[in-house]
Amino acid sequence: MRERLAAYDWAKVDWITVRRGHSEAYAFRGVCKYPRKEHSGYRINCNVSKHARYPITYYRRVSPLYRNPDRTWPRTPKGHKLGERYASTRNGKSVQWKRLYRPLELRNEDEVLVFLVAHEAFHYLRKTKQVARRHGEIEADAFALQALDQYCEQSNTW
Repeated sequence: MRERLAAYDWAKVDWITVRRGHSEAYAFRGVCKYPRKEHSGYRINCNVSKHARYPITYYRRVSPLYRNPDRTWPRTPKGHKLGERYASTRNGKSVQWKRLYRPLELRNEDEVLVFLVAHEAFHYLRKTKQVARRHGEIEADAFALQALDQYCEQSNTW
C-alpha cells in the first residue's frame, strides 16, 4: 500500500493507524476523520478484528437500481444484494432508488488491510482533490477494489 499511495501528497495527514481490535461485531472497520481545528490534520484509522474468520464476505456498494418511469423496478443483477430504498426530488421530479451491493470475498488479513486502507485513503485523497471522482462509498469501494486487484496480481493470489 505504501508503494501504491506514495505518489500522493500526505502532508495534511496527522496519522494513519492500522490496529488489531477486539470487535466481535465487525471483522474490520475504518474511518477518515477530517480536520476539526485549524492546526489539525486528517486522521485515518483502520481496525481489523482479532476474531475475524477468513474468508470474509464484504458487501461493497455499487451503483444503485433506479425505479423505472413506469414505476416498476429493474431486476436485481445476478450475484447482487438489494439494500434500502430511498427517494428524493431532483429537478422537480421524484426519484427512487435501492442500494445495491456486490459480494467481495476477502481471503485473508492482508487482503482486508489492502482494501480497508485504500478505501479510507480514497476519502482523504478526494477531500484534498487529489483524485477527481465523486466522493462517496461507491467510489471509495471502487478505488479500494482497484488496489486489491493490483495487490493480488503482484502477489499471484487472485
